[in-house]
Amino acid sequence: MSSWFTSTTLSDLKHRVQSSVSNLANDPDLLLSKLTLTSPELSAERDKIDSEEKRKEQVKDSLAEILPWETRDRELEILVEECKEVILGLSSEEGTFTGPFVLVGGLP
Repeated sequence: MSSWFTSTTLSDLKHRVQSSVSNLANDPDLLLSKLTLTSPELSAERDKIDSEEKRKEQVKDSLAEILPWETRDRELEILVEECKEVILGLSSEEGTFTGPFVLVGGLP
């Protein structure tokens, strides 16, 4: 059975780790920034993730401002009244709030 790691792979890995450690040991500020996850690369990635999350939240908030049957699409506005009637009609049906809940064409 062959090993996943050959002696050349392990020695190459050992050499790369030793070189990285010696580079970090020569620059304590770089070592500290990497250990505290504040390196420029990580900060940029964190900023990118934060901006994506803010954008998603803004989209969610903007959609929360309209009722379920409303739309911002001009072409779909003709369906607003029909959707409103159907959605509000669900609350007047007893079966909406009592079970059994069976998916039509789905699992029982």
